[in-house]
Amino acid sequence: MQLRGETRAWRWRREPSRLTQVCIVTDDSVTDSFEQALMARLESSPQVALLRLSDTAVAHTEWLATRQCGRSDARGPENALERALDRLPSDSRLLLCSAEVAALEWLGGVIGQRVFFAHYHPGADEAPQLVAVIGTVEDALRASLTEKWGDSY
Repeated sequence: MQLRGETRAWRWRREPSRLTQVCIVTDDSVTDSFEQALMARLESSPQVALLRLSDTAVAHTEWLATRQCGRSDARGPENALERALDRLPSDSRLLLCSAEVAALEWLGGVIGQRVFFAHYHPGADEAPQLVAVIGTVEDALRASLTEKWGDSY
């Protein structure tokens, strides 16, 4: 099921809310079972969203095309991916989770969010990887809260 604005290049696996502080972005190198385990571990945390890029190259090409043509204006972003990321609070972080995190680095420039990285290893035991990604989510949440509230949160 596609939600409004989604394309074949990306879709929300867990939509953002006004409380979202971290958006995990995965690509097709990450297994569905790993994403499901992430969502299960984070189900009670409205501070975390999950965006799946099913075709990183297409998403990047579409975004670059709007930048080169200058189609973004005062009405807001014209690219579908920009509209998706625009749903996130402006101070949220992106956690890029992929076997090739370098292929996702450009996402930090779409609307200017800070980026965290979690390298995914296909074929490796997913349990320790899940622990590592959850730890990185916690680091990103801590950084966000510290920026907003200082050390008093």
